[in-house]
Amino acid sequence: MTQFTINAQDTETSSQYAGDRAIELGDQHWNRDKSEELAQSEGMSLTEKHWAVIVYLRKHYLDYGLPRNARTLSKSLNRQFSALGGSKYLHGLFPGGPITQGSRLGNLRTPSNATDISFGSSY
Repeated sequence: MTQFTINAQDTETSSQYAGDRAIELGDQHWNRDKSEELAQSEGMSLTEKHWAVIVYLRKHYLDYGLPRNARTLSKSLNRQFSALGGSKYLHGLFPGGPITQGSRLGNLRTPSNATDISFGSSY
């Protein structure tokens, strides 16, 4: 599996709560099978490319918590996957939005403003 690094300037770091977030994620009893089932119900089949994004989102949440807004996380995702095409690449993998759909598949809360119903767009 690909290793990811997250820059501290991506979001405000709240390391004192990292242990609480680790417990929260551990208590979810989340696993790939659950995500696979959810993805299939959405008409998707998850590949290692999808998993790279989902793992990145979960690690980002574990390290930094829920971002204040989706734009912050979007910038971090775009930087991480810029060599592969950034936003265009991510939206190709997750037509429902890499943050909105990726978070749902990774069993994470979605940051505020991740979906704009009036424009029909999702981060």
